Amino acid sequence: MWNTKYFFFLNLTFFTKSITKSTGDTNEVEIHTRLGNIIGLRDSSYIHEETVYKFLDIPYGKAPIGNLRFQKPIPFGAWSNTLNATTLGPACHQSKNQPFQYPGFTEDCLKLNIYVPRDVNSSNNKSVMVWFHGGGFMYGAGNLYDGGMLSLTGNVIVVTINYRLGILGFLASKNNKAKGNAGLWDQILALTWIKYNIKDYGGNPNDVTIFGESAGGISVSLQSLIPSNRGLFNKVIAQSGIANSFRAVSNDTLSSTIAVGKKVGCAYNVPSVNDHNFIECLQAVDADDLIRATNVFQTELGLNILTNLPFAPIVDGELFHKSPIRLLKDRTSSEFNFFQSLDMMIGTCDNDGSLALSFLPGYERKLNFNFSEGLPTHEMCHTLIPVFSKSLFNSNGEVSNAICKKYTVLYNIEEQGLEFVHMYGDATFIAPCTLALSYHSNNIQRATTYQYVFSEEMPSVNPDLPWYRGSAHGSDVSYMFLFEQLKTTSNFTEGARILVDQMRKYWTNFAKTGNPNGPGLPEWKSFDFGSSHPYMNLQSMNTTLRTNYRKTYTDFWNQDLPNILKHGCNQKSCVMPVIG
Repeated sequence: MWNTKYFFFLNLTFFTKSITKSTGDTNEVEIHTRLGNIIGLRDSSYIHEETVYKFLDIPYGKAPIGNLRFQKPIPFGAWSNTLNATTLGPACHQSKNQPFQYPGFTEDCLKLNIYVPRDVNSSNNKSVMVWFHGGGFMYGAGNLYDGGMLSLTGNVIVVTINYRLGILGFLASKNNKAKGNAGLWDQILALTWIKYNIKDYGGNPNDVTIFGESAGGISVSLQSLIPSNRGLFNKVIAQSGIANSFRAVSNDTLSSTIAVGKKVGCAYNVPSVNDHNFIECLQAVDADDLIRATNVFQTELGLNILTNLPFAPIVDGELFHKSPIRLLKDRTSSEFNFFQSLDMMIGTCDNDGSLALSFLPGYERKLNFNFSEGLPTHEMCHTLIPVFSKSLFNSNGEVSNAICKKYTVLYNIEEQGLEFVHMYGDATFIAPCTLALSYHSNNIQRATTYQYVFSEEMPSVNPDLPWYRGSAHGSDVSYMFLFEQLKTTSNFTEGARILVDQMRKYWTNFAKTGNPNGPGLPEWKSFDFGSSHPYMNLQSMNTTLRTNYRKTYTDFWNQDLPNILKHGCNQKSCVMPVIG
């Protein structure tokens, strides 16, 4: 099983003016919206006892159960009675083998949570930030993230959403009604709901920023390549996840679907043109049985889990006609035009490669070494790197040798372990993020482009290895959303409060103006300022502007390896990389 410690991770023309009134309970508030009356919470427990209004577990889509399972979501519409939105609801069905606590799991999970700072009034016209959670498209929920402090810091409305996960959200089939990407369609429906309803809560439907981390970062980046989304959002913040990463789009989802189906007694007829019987069988299986079968299947993937997500977005011929990297390379496409029209901030943690360390310890016995001592160079070059080469470069030996040479550390297995982690981070996150920044910058639509690197270590999130150092995957989320809840139990560094304030101001400034800069903040120059590619290094007591982040390594993945393939391959002997 994955160690989820590191995952931390239609056109209506009127709006009804919100009328706020007391419900008798001084901690509750009732407003009138175009979908019906709704009761939320008035929470004054935040810093300086400022008030945040919370409207929780609001349905945006009908329960995707029965014959609606695996299919595109259907709008929930209006509610008949006053909606009680004072309690966080269950998460979308997912494995229970994880450290996070949820108030249960359900398929009826197409819900969202709204955090409104200070007062609720439909005339406020506040900027809106919509959070897509991470978790490898297998785990997570919007209700893990309290948007209250972020909303207060920037005087913006924060919305967190759920979307379907695992096989329930990303099954792939040949059935036109259930061919894949249901979780992405959920996200689009949530954004559509926000477009036409957020004004009732005081939000500006024409000023929406989508942001997310890990699978959430991939999600917001993928949504930025769908031209039909134009008008649903105009700014994007992708944190430790990007559409052109090899982990963003899967080529194995159909085989994963078939394998899990076999485990629950649903046979797939290979010659079938349209697999109705297979889908109907899976629709009748209990959701818990599907999750258990998926858990077993994941353990069977072995080291391939390093490069292959079992259930993830696919090129479905509808949302995506080509892979994201091909879309980004085609400057004449409507997808590229939409992508460049959006203000964009893209960033990583300085050791996002720690994600690999959530997979590998389970294979120590097979690999015949103790990971706590480090990683022998021989094992990196002859066991782990070939997994990359097989999946991404069709086992090209010259590529494997080049990767081995680039990341070899002689006579120090601890540093070799750390260098492998950096290799995984470079390939999975940093190089593709740098490439996306390059494609987006200097565009004729005058959209802004910013890069950041979060380099603050948070020991309670770091892998438990004596040689490990760096800001682990998901660390930034703890600072952005969870600092107040964790500061008494987690080992934050001196100056963490300053860093938290800086990040929240940068993020909300960007959401309001497309520019993260503001009074009292170190100046953050755009990625395309000059030729040195400035980025903001986010760190306690040391938030500073730097340039050309890991340039020799990003050039290696984005230029050197593609050149090796270009000169040593033909279409039959190897494939071009998903990176670069």
